[in-house]
Amino acid sequence: MRIGELARVTGVTTRALRYYEEQGLLRPDRSANGYRSYPDGAVRVVENIRLFLAAGLTTDDLRLLDDCLRDELVGDHACADPTPKIDVFEHRLALLQQRINGLVAVREQLLDRLSDLRRSPE
Repeated sequence: MRIGELARVTGVTTRALRYYEEQGLLRPDRSANGYRSYPDGAVRVVENIRLFLAAGLTTDDLRLLDDCLRDELVGDHACADPTPKIDVFEHRLALLQQRINGLVAVREQLLDRLSDLRRSPE
């Protein structure tokens, strides 16, 4: 399939697909006239890329997952070598936990400040 069809099927812009290609996440074949040609499995790859990006992973993270992007990610699935996925997920989860901790601290400070403001005599 060509880039326009892949964009239509996945709901992703052609610009995003070109970006994924630049990042090494998509690998289309090129025809003699230079047109991109994507295999049927590209739909799954794009869906997986979108899923991981929405979950907070980066394109650098996704490059480490490489062939795992071609796997079915929901239900029962297995990468040939799950080590890269485990490493990336553990790293990303640690970063998310740091962000959560920071947000919780800010929330507590705001709640304390709000409580102080409500107690203040006018």
